[in-house]
Amino acid sequence: MNADAILYDKPSVLLNGESFFLWEIGQRRVIEHWMDHLFRSNALLTLWLEKDDEPLAAYVRDTFPLCKQAEVKNGVPEAATDTCAFVDASGSIQLQRGTAIVPCLPDQPVTKTWFAMVKKWLLELQKFGTQLPELETLIAPGVIIGHHCSISKDTVFNAPCWIGSGCTISGATIGPNVVIGEECVIASGTHITESYVLSRTFIRPNMKLDGVIATAKNFIDHATGAPAVVS
Repeated sequence: MNADAILYDKPSVLLNGESFFLWEIGQRRVIEHWMDHLFRSNALLTLWLEKDDEPLAAYVRDTFPLCKQAEVKNGVPEAATDTCAFVDASGSIQLQRGTAIVPCLPDQPVTKTWFAMVKKWLLELQKFGTQLPELETLIAPGVIIGHHCSISKDTVFNAPCWIGSGCTISGATIGPNVVIGEECVIASGTHITESYVLSRTFIRPNMKLDGVIATAKNFIDHATGAPAVVS
């Protein structure tokens, strides 16, 4: 798998240039979803980087146990048996064997690719339910809530949506296609659709978020990767 130069030539305003691989999807990161996909296919992961990325390399080395072997190298694949994993424009994970370099991202904003993966993950949750009942609860079909949340009775959920642990939500309307990261505070009167609120973000009262990524400092249009104006 080759980390395409788009990660470096087009720095993201989303997470201060953090690698696409380390962006959130629920409680996990993109690369962890890739590892699960490869593990189910009985393939191992060699992450080929065109440039040094020590935070990403350290994350890979420290995160995955031996049953999900992964290593990081610089350069290009060496053997025809190497498995390349990449994400297509729809957010689907594809596997390909061989040394040919396949960009890990399509020719579209990184945020659009990432949110396509997020939506696929939400649809899987809606279809199959949570695989982590010890950490989260299915309160309605396609609506999954993490532990230690404080949610008022007048909050409305429209599936699919996922709420991370430790969140406080007061009288908001959430969903469809919404992820609220862990330890977020969503104030009353807020409407959120087709959006991702990153962990530890505060959303003020009566805001309307649609098609955005909300961070602690700004809002990003995930379809374009550009700063967004919200009402």
